Amino acid sequence: MIKYLRDKSLFNSPENIDVIFFDKGGTLSKPVKGGKDWGLPNYKKIMDIVGATGDVVDFGAQLVLNDKAYKKWAMKSWIELSEEERCSRFLLPDYPRDIVEANAEELTLLFSRSKGERVLRNEALPVIKVLYEKGYRIGIISNTVSKVLVPGELEEAGIDPYIEILVMSSITGVRKPDPAMFTEAVNSLSADPKKSVYIGDQPNRDVEGPRRAGYGLNIILKTSNYPEGKELSDLQVPDITVDSLTELLDLFPEKTKI
Repeated sequence: MIKYLRDKSLFNSPENIDVIFFDKGGTLSKPVKGGKDWGLPNYKKIMDIVGATGDVVDFGAQLVLNDKAYKKWAMKSWIELSEEERCSRFLLPDYPRDIVEANAEELTLLFSRSKGERVLRNEALPVIKVLYEKGYRIGIISNTVSKVLVPGELEEAGIDPYIEILVMSSITGVRKPDPAMFTEAVNSLSADPKKSVYIGDQPNRDVEGPRRAGYGLNIILKTSNYPEGKELSDLQVPDITVDSLTELLDLFPEKTKI
């Protein structure tokens, strides 16, 4: 169901939007966690790379704790470290720095995959394809610790032909909700932020950032991440919420061709 959470005079109408930016994880894709021992093969590969010994389960549990510490730091600072810095300072600080940094990309991918698979929502590709065919420019703005994970997923899913720009925190060095990511996205397209919309799933980073950057419209896809019943600050209240990506097709009409 489409719900308007703010007065329509406070945001741009969908028919006036030219550029549609999406969040990736949680919005276009969703995590599918594996079984109890899903991550063990990945943990073992990480151990082999850095020369770690001991129990694989204990090693993996420590990695998870280290990752949580990084996320807490990153969310507070709005900074995304390079893969080399993140792995050596947070994820694997007790192992040879030269080995960790030299293998940072592989270590990052192995740890990401240890958490489970990320599966594209069934409606994601069809919706993006229709919006593209309706005349909208499409982009993605994503918090990601890897430089290759999201591009690889987009290519595998068949979405990349419709994406005009991909802005990732692993490249920019800053994380959502830092408005700099959203400003970089519109500037790269020479687009008007007031005629841009950002669609995400977490108000604390997917509304505040684009709103500070002057985006004309903010939409949240309600998933299990949505803080139902929790009072949000003015900067985090979305203009519109939808229960499914397919509802976006009802919001955004075909663009008039000039």
